Amino acid sequence: MTGQGRGLLHASLLLAVLLVAFTASWQAPVPAVVPGATPPGEHAAADLVRTPAAQALPVPTDPALALEQARRLLASGSPAEAAQLLAGALGAPDPAQRLEARLLLARATLERGDAQVALELAVEAAQRAPDQRPAGIAAVIAARALATLGEREQASEQLRVAAHLLPELAPYLEYRTLDLLAGTGREAEAEQLVDQIVTTAPIRRLAVAALEWRKARAEQRGDFLAVREAVTRLLELATIPSYRATLLLQRARAARELGDVPAAQTDLLMAIETAPESTAAAQALDELDALGAGSTVSAERRAAIAFATGRYGNAIAAYSAILDTDPTRADAWYQRAIARVRSGDLVTGVQELVAMGERYPQDGRTPDALVTAGTLVEWNNEAGAEELYRRVLAQYPGSSAAREAQFRLGLLAYGRGDTAGAGALWEGLAAGGDVRASFWYGKALAARGDLAGAQQAWQQVLLSEPQNFYGQRARELLRGELPVAKAPGQVGSLVPDDRSLTTWLASLDATTETAAQRVQASGAARRALLLFDLGEREAAGWEVDVAADELRADPIALAVFGWELLRRGEAAYAYRIGLRLATVREVPQTVVAPLLAPVPYPELLVPITARFGVDPLLLAALIRQESAFEPTAVSPVGARGLTQVMPDTGATLARELGLMRWTPDDLFHPATSILLGAAELARRLEQFQGQLFLALASYNAGAGAVQQWLRERPTNDPDLFAERIPYRETYAYVQRVYAGYRAYQELYRME
Repeated sequence: MTGQGRGLLHASLLLAVLLVAFTASWQAPVPAVVPGATPPGEHAAADLVRTPAAQALPVPTDPALALEQARRLLASGSPAEAAQLLAGALGAPDPAQRLEARLLLARATLERGDAQVALELAVEAAQRAPDQRPAGIAAVIAARALATLGEREQASEQLRVAAHLLPELAPYLEYRTLDLLAGTGREAEAEQLVDQIVTTAPIRRLAVAALEWRKARAEQRGDFLAVREAVTRLLELATIPSYRATLLLQRARAARELGDVPAAQTDLLMAIETAPESTAAAQALDELDALGAGSTVSAERRAAIAFATGRYGNAIAAYSAILDTDPTRADAWYQRAIARVRSGDLVTGVQELVAMGERYPQDGRTPDALVTAGTLVEWNNEAGAEELYRRVLAQYPGSSAAREAQFRLGLLAYGRGDTAGAGALWEGLAAGGDVRASFWYGKALAARGDLAGAQQAWQQVLLSEPQNFYGQRARELLRGELPVAKAPGQVGSLVPDDRSLTTWLASLDATTETAAQRVQASGAARRALLLFDLGEREAAGWEVDVAADELRADPIALAVFGWELLRRGEAAYAYRIGLRLATVREVPQTVVAPLLAPVPYPELLVPITARFGVDPLLLAALIRQESAFEPTAVSPVGARGLTQVMPDTGATLARELGLMRWTPDDLFHPATSILLGAAELARRLEQFQGQLFLALASYNAGAGAVQQWLRERPTNDPDLFAERIPYRETYAYVQRVYAGYRAYQELYRME
């Protein structure tokens, strides 16, 4: 270790001395800073942020705004950009702002890879800290810096100091100590600490994390007895069925390694019964078969597991076995038919769905089976689909399937130019309150020249469902607009104005300050905000979910908590709070709307989308649908990040954009995900001449699929294209992103 490194290490011990100020029974002199470790002053700190390896961003003159933006940039994983914005705040008149700037700069510097400078900044912040909270934050940053420098023992000690300064987070800081202890050979001490964390953890999720750590260490050692013991304790805490099934599968495997086959079989059966639609259940069934005990699982359960986990070949075989034994099982017939369709055997699947009309005419699934068959053949066999729809209308006139059949008949008529016939089919449905039918009834009337009637129909749609797809399209048709992406520009601040919140609070004789006190009454909310200050986003998220439960009886506090998360740039968690408040009548729509439509990382989103000529509001709406703003989201097929880019697509885009040393994990970095998502969306918009529905459909299903649909069923009507999208996922995707885009425009667009 260099002399300078030793000096920095000694200087970091100043953090421990801060404990003196808050422990009345201990009096000790404050040691001087070791020569060579003098913390950077005002000018040195300013120099540090003048030349970050980042694109130039405008630095706000208001220190409070600079701090807010820097915090959001740190949340986005963009420490260089965050550091750049902190220059002005380092010299703010308010000492509290100067201190916060140093703490944020220390975090940013550490995340940029300069642990020694981060340690210096943490020491300086600790010297300036007026109370335990900032001192504790500084101690945590110092611990991380020391760990990065390879000083695990000292890092562990700093975390102990931080735990004393931040007692409410002590179990979390002890959890972060586990790897440090194990890395220095203090495995037994780490194991004891696990038990302490489990006992003192403020929420169940942290106790689970500690026991998962123990299980992972035992697996590394090959200690299957310890694995089984850890899993048994985890099962005492686990409540989510799929997680319990996974644990039971793990315990079964440990039992097998220990030679206890009967116990393994018992746990495998329990895993199947606990969450029969989970991947763990499918794996448990495989392992039971390998043990020769698969006969203990019923054919019905075996079929259901295979179907739920996408093993359609196995599902077909299992349902066939059931039908061989009992041909009256309409449920098995129907599920087998759907399994055939999903496996790619469309012809046989449709034949079996249609056959339900003769084999099981009284079964409740039959009308839906016939309509499903119709939608599957409609694309290439309109006459066959029409026959099935009319059959449903004749045989099952009062069913929901009959209403769907009537709508589809109208769509077929409209597509071939029979607008009168389509209108006649849709008119009755519209009168019954079917918003989709009302929209299309208006389209049929407009096509026949009855503009007044069309406008009346669309006004009814807009009145009934103003925010959904058909309501938004009705608004556009009333204005004579096409569903195209608006040109970027003329967008107001993408950080919501909180005047709607303060106005509402004032109407209740409350203020943001008094409401914040109510938020602080929730231990989970307090811990969540402090964990965000430490950069512990995952753990903070655990507490956010608990806080939402704790505050559910206090809509005022819950709304203020959501807005605080929004201000910090935590769009995913603010959105979760917004979803909880969406049905709470006491909270006005103007307060909830920004939580339901946050703009993720605006400091990144705006310049990146401007580079590609994409409306930032469109990309924000796409991100909401793709990932619900969660940077670490992973889809079942492997798409990653905010914009859900597949790794192969990401690699291609990265090469085209000149990104160096790209890896698939970069997709979890918000800036990279936004960059690649914006580039891909821009390419789709250009390819389809700005036609929004086509571009969105191609983002979800691929350009090749959209081009094929247009070749097979050409149309110049964007609504007809959107309504006839054959992929159910893409059909819903286009509608949701479009409706979200228009909602974003209403909230943020400057007219």
